[in-house]
Amino acid sequence: MIKELFRKDIHRTIEGVVKADNLSDEAVFQEVDEYVITDELSKKFEDFFDVYSGSIGKPTESIGVWISGFFGSGKSHLLKILSYILSSRRLESDLIGELFLEKVEDTILKANIQKALKLKTDTILFNIDQKTDTGANRRADDAILSVFMKVFNEHRGYYPKQGYIAAFEKQLDKDGLYETFKEIFAKESGNSWEIGREQFEWEVDNIAKAVSEIRSISYESAKVQVEKLDSNYSLSVEDFAKEVKEYVDTQEKDYRLIFMVDEVGQYIGDNTRLMLNLQTIVETLATKCQGSAWVVVTSQSAVAELVDTNKLAETDFSKILGRFKVKMNLTSQNANEVIQKRLLDKKEEYKPELETLYSKHQNSLASIIYFSERGRSYSNYRDADDFVLTYPFIPYQLDLFQSCIRGLSKNEAFQGRHQSVGERSMLDVIQSVAKAISEQNVGTIASFDYFYDGIENIILPEAQKLMTTAKNSLDPFSLKVLKVLFMVKYVNEFNATIDHITTLLVDSLEIDIAATKEAVKKSLSRLLNEVYIQKVGENYEFLTDKEKDIENEIKAMTVELPDLTKEMADWLYDNLIGISKFRYLANKQDYAFSRKMDNVRVKGKEEELSLNILTPLGDEYDDEKLVHKSFADNDLIIALHQDFDFERELRLYLQTKKYIPQKNSGNISSTEKQILIQKGEDNNIRRRNLLEKLKEQFTQASIYFNGKRLEHKSSEPKTIVENSFNEIMPSFYTNLGMLTQEYKEQDIKNILNNTDDLLTGTGDALTESELTMFNQIKRMAGDYQTISVSKLLEQFSVKPYGWYQAAIMCQIASLYVKKAIDITEGHLLDRTEVYTALTNNRKFATTLIKPSKKVDDKVLKKAKEIVGELLPEIALGSAGSREIWQLVRAEVKKIVAELEGYKRYGYIFSEALDEPIKTLSLIDVEYDDFYDALLNNEDALLDMKEDTLDLLLEFMRGSQKKIYDEILSFMKRNEANLFHIKSEKLNDLYAIVADMTPFQARKIQKANESFDLIQAELNALLAEAKEEADEKLDALIKSLQEDANFEKVDTDKRVQIIRPLQAIKESIESSRDIDFIYQRVSEQNLDEYKRKALERMDELLPTPVGETSTTPPSRKIVLSQIKPQGFSRLKTAEEVSAYIKALEQIMMDEVEEGKEIIV
Repeated sequence: MIKELFRKDIHRTIEGVVKADNLSDEAVFQEVDEYVITDELSKKFEDFFDVYSGSIGKPTESIGVWISGFFGSGKSHLLKILSYILSSRRLESDLIGELFLEKVEDTILKANIQKALKLKTDTILFNIDQKTDTGANRRADDAILSVFMKVFNEHRGYYPKQGYIAAFEKQLDKDGLYETFKEIFAKESGNSWEIGREQFEWEVDNIAKAVSEIRSISYESAKVQVEKLDSNYSLSVEDFAKEVKEYVDTQEKDYRLIFMVDEVGQYIGDNTRLMLNLQTIVETLATKCQGSAWVVVTSQSAVAELVDTNKLAETDFSKILGRFKVKMNLTSQNANEVIQKRLLDKKEEYKPELETLYSKHQNSLASIIYFSERGRSYSNYRDADDFVLTYPFIPYQLDLFQSCIRGLSKNEAFQGRHQSVGERSMLDVIQSVAKAISEQNVGTIASFDYFYDGIENIILPEAQKLMTTAKNSLDPFSLKVLKVLFMVKYVNEFNATIDHITTLLVDSLEIDIAATKEAVKKSLSRLLNEVYIQKVGENYEFLTDKEKDIENEIKAMTVELPDLTKEMADWLYDNLIGISKFRYLANKQDYAFSRKMDNVRVKGKEEELSLNILTPLGDEYDDEKLVHKSFADNDLIIALHQDFDFERELRLYLQTKKYIPQKNSGNISSTEKQILIQKGEDNNIRRRNLLEKLKEQFTQASIYFNGKRLEHKSSEPKTIVENSFNEIMPSFYTNLGMLTQEYKEQDIKNILNNTDDLLTGTGDALTESELTMFNQIKRMAGDYQTISVSKLLEQFSVKPYGWYQAAIMCQIASLYVKKAIDITEGHLLDRTEVYTALTNNRKFATTLIKPSKKVDDKVLKKAKEIVGELLPEIALGSAGSREIWQLVRAEVKKIVAELEGYKRYGYIFSEALDEPIKTLSLIDVEYDDFYDALLNNEDALLDMKEDTLDLLLEFMRGSQKKIYDEILSFMKRNEANLFHIKSEKLNDLYAIVADMTPFQARKIQKANESFDLIQAELNALLAEAKEEADEKLDALIKSLQEDANFEKVDTDKRVQIIRPLQAIKESIESSRDIDFIYQRVSEQNLDEYKRKALERMDELLPTPVGETSTTPPSRKIVLSQIKPQGFSRLKTAEEVSAYIKALEQIMMDEVEEGKEIIV
């Protein structure tokens, strides 16, 4: 049996954690006796004692020691052993340290330890979390100080639970009254002081009586003092260090007091203030005590890591690191070595048997202890020696177990807020597992589920709630699977795949690994169905109670088949294939295809080519059915292998995707929120794994078309689809091979320009593809169908052709160039228009095609004669029937457009343009009607040319039009002046502008002669009028200059009088209006000019020296403006006398009013 292999009884009691209340001589002796000094520990002891012993006999402030290491590294055990070594405690007559020395081989280390043992030393060993009072504020800044003070009071024999009571006791002790006080109190109370102080509030009267008696003060005064003890009490780091200093000073020379604190790192956590509180305690003790008081702590984190976690300021960081000069970091390897030597050490007589056992199973061990390359690698047995050291465990278990504990602890799975693993050490757990299988035969291996059993009693009830339920409902093996999944739940680097779970459950060197794997699969399926676990990709994960509730809610989400279909279609066509058309390599053209899944189109529009992917979501087909189906459906079929797990995982993916946002929208706890975050991350992984699996299925799929199975080699879905379509194209489009070359849009222009004989062929010979299209056009025309470019595109792009647009357009262009077809769009198109019609898709529906019409040679000859006479400017040469039509039509359109343009001039004879326009339009017809129209309208066309068209064009294109325009302009400009002209030649001009045919019979030449005479006469009249006006204005200017006042006006101002008259002269000089000129120098206007000039002259007269001008200039009136009323004609002397008298009276009135009369 396994228990017989071990050198020491596997069932013996081993204390694995710090327990200050379990320090019996027997327990301490066992601890020291069994302690294993590994190579790593030896170096750590050297580091510690080099500093510790080196400071003996001299002051030092390097009194801080930081021991770090994760669970199982042995840090707490090392702390305990150091407390045993350094304390002055004896076992019988020997110091504990001297017993330890027997294990030390290094002479320098032994000397340093011996030096330390000579000192009187007390160690205070405690777990800081356990020593914290229940209900105390552990986040308070002075939480650590309170615990230090508590254990220090306890060490001195004072009451540890309340600092003010301990302070009271200390003061009495210092005054030599403590023992007397206890005696008097016991007499007054009836209880010992040790009992009474536990109920201090109820014993105040008795305490006051005792104080009154020992202090010789009144009871009342004593009671006041006792009642104020609590409120008067305060504690600071300085006070604490001072008390420690006072205490060590009462001890013998070189005495040392060491505070040994377990799990301080867990206690501090991320509380920056607590870290600073610890640093201040160590710093102040160092300063006050100068080496007589030390602090040794343990932590899962190294001090630098913990400080970094708290993100302290750089100065604080340096201080803290400086306080802990000795830093001892233990690794998991140290724990492994201790376990092997202390617990698993084998008896010599059994080692050969174990070596033989290893040799027997050495080759199979690699297959039963298997970890894939994905994730972290875990160790198997290195060799026979390693097997002997580790059996019945496997090397990986020790490392994995530590990772499990760290993960569970981090996620608060254990009891005890700051404990790394509650009341159990790694040594405890390994021993419990070994004990559990100790009665089994050699060859049995400790499967990893036993490790769960080893820590079960310290797992929080809520964390193991599901496990309790599982014990009552699951079979034993499924329970084992669930246990190992619980253990590795928070080990991120461990992939809990089927193979790895199987490895964890290996329980014998003789195991049937294949059978075990099948059992694991069966159990995992059951655990999934009962929602104890979930699957993420290939990994399985334990679900906590809350996770299970959420998982059940997720699986209750409604996801219909259409939801699965849409997601699968998106993954297949968007993520994996990623194309909706493929490039046919033979002609470098893209062909679109319908995208189907399980016989239903799921993407895009219906296309002639079709890809149908059969998935695990659809019906199942065997090979024979798929062959028949591909023949009947004419689809390219890609059949994925059936996989029911895939459908289940896809459904779970969609349920989770749907659930998370709904759940997040409500009120949820922080725990639920964290679970949802993890669910989202797991679901992303699930999606990636499903896509990878789908891609793998695609590469292994079976492909069918037209009753045949196709082969493929690619590992990329997109390439598989492209290659498969390329393979089926010749059999799908049987007439595609008629296209013997690759066509591009540029080739349409080349063909129409007839620049490439390879494209257009020679002569009228048609290629196979051209002949096929031409015959189709003739058939359609024979059925009286309208043949558009769109219709030809539609017919020749589908089966059996599959021609692409550029190829179809090139066939049409070539048929056009070879005169096999006509192309129209309301009219017959020329080559330039044909190119536009074949390259502009907006014209495809309106561009029509028909077989070309042939013209008789006699008709063609006659047409040339008519055209040569009608339009001699056209050079027909050897032009064919269509070219003649195109040339004539272009020239006719040109002439008609010119005539239409002339109508825009608005000439009176514009109606004369209508006849040639109308006659020419008779031959502006389509090709099919042109020759009939030309021959039938020969006389009308030629008569129109002789009678009207030639004369009109000569008139409009030559100098006649210019003369006509000048006459029209002259008559319009000089409409008023013409009344002054007496010449009869003016009638010729009136006649020509009213003539409806001015372009006939030299009419314009005659009018031009009269036009010259009339212009000369008008110019003479204008000159005469201007001369007469100048004379009148010059006379007026002279009369003003001769006025007596003119000389009185300053010379530079005189221009203001004359300038208005000069402006009038200038306006007359530039005028071409005779009436305007005479009006400007009428008698009335001349009088007004003179009046205004004299008024201005008066305004400009200078004021005499010494006078101020208060009288405004006189107002002026022209004599000619004064007319007595009632006189129209004077016939008698009496009437003349009366008129003179009336005029005199008016003049007198004007003068009396201050006006000046200008005569």
